[in-house]
Amino acid sequence: PILPGIMPIQSFMSFVRMTSYCGVSVPPSVLEQLEPVKHDDEAVKDIGCEIAADMCRKILSTPPEEGGVDGVHFYTLNLERSVTRILMNLGAINLVNPSPAALTSSASTNDNTTQSSSQMHSSNNLGDSVILSDSVQVRPKEDRQFPWRPSAMAKRSGEEVRPINWANRPKSYVMRTEDWDEFPNGRWGDSTSPAFGELSEVSHFYSFTLGNEDDRRAMLGHSPQVNQDVYEIFARYVEGGVPHIPWCETPLQAESFLIQKQLAAVNRAGFLTINSQPPVNGEASSHPVFGWGGPGGYVYQKAYCECFVSPDKANELVEMVTSHPTMNLYAVNNFGKELRVGIDESGVTALTWGVFPNREIIQPTIFDPNTFLVWAEEAFSLWTTMWLNLYQFDSKSYELIESIRDTFYLVAIIDNDFMSKGSEDGNPGLWNGLLQVANVDH
Repeated sequence: PILPGIMPIQSFMSFVRMTSYCGVSVPPSVLEQLEPVKHDDEAVKDIGCEIAADMCRKILSTPPEEGGVDGVHFYTLNLERSVTRILMNLGAINLVNPSPAALTSSASTNDNTTQSSSQMHSSNNLGDSVILSDSVQVRPKEDRQFPWRPSAMAKRSGEEVRPINWANRPKSYVMRTEDWDEFPNGRWGDSTSPAFGELSEVSHFYSFTLGNEDDRRAMLGHSPQVNQDVYEIFARYVEGGVPHIPWCETPLQAESFLIQKQLAAVNRAGFLTINSQPPVNGEASSHPVFGWGGPGGYVYQKAYCECFVSPDKANELVEMVTSHPTMNLYAVNNFGKELRVGIDESGVTALTWGVFPNREIIQPTIFDPNTFLVWAEEAFSLWTTMWLNLYQFDSKSYELIESIRDTFYLVAIIDNDFMSKGSEDGNPGLWNGLLQVANVDH
């Protein structure tokens, strides 16, 4: 089928090549906007997003009898950042306060409204629709069964719980558990139970494609020389400038946009995040970002961060967590050396849960120390299989990635105080705490 869609303008030259190849005429008004900034790709993207957003408004506000439709199709070309910006411009992605306890609503539909990192807004009637204009509403994705996407395989139909560690590598988790006879239902239970089986080794050979070696070098760095070069790749992934990194086969999750600035800042400071979530305290299950589980419920989650850090930074994080009794930390390096604060060896922590009418409490996402060690082995192996092998043996780039793999810790931090309102109640919260340790202004 032929699917008409909207393709955001990424650069002036690619726009000219594409329109020439397709043999289409470009309205003079578009060229007049692009010509003065054609050598500035970021400015071109900004204008392209504005043009695309205006097109969407016109398409969605046109009555059906005049050719209007009730949805639009985007071509991302694996460059989802521009599409995300367009959706944010339209109001189809709601920005909410990073501290969910302090969520506020705003009726503003002014596209030029600016928002600080500490005071964002969401549209009214979050459970019903996202308001684009007085006449146009776009319904958010509904009926998400769990925070993660369930497998379509019949034998996994009863699966209700997963560890958070594979949140950004779900295919790997499914492959590693495909031989299980049973899957966790209701509670995670004992991960060493024979009924669950073992997390197999198969996913150590699973790698989603990053293109050929030239494509991968363009994405991860042609010749990184110092740690900061690697830190920048992680920060650019958070900001949308890099579509994938080895530990994240999908773009940044919608809820992580709420802490995007914080994530980018801590990554540039050497805290290389590969998994994270903000706290949520009793949001409606119909919420367009946090909602899951069906109508009439309320969802909760604890702040969580998983990152690679140097030994010195790992010790700084240990000090931070030790001084805040609501937080727990578990860290391990490539050689199995562990750091623990408040983590019981067999203690399983619910990270996401929900309460619903006529149902028991559901806790679909957990942290299990034993499972974390299995994940850590896979996580460290990805430095080799998907990054280190890009460079010539004994080159400076090879030695850099090898050094990070063999000296850094993989750290998981949980903030159990999901009700905290931040500094006003004496608890800085996980993300403010990380920013303080990273010595980043916030």
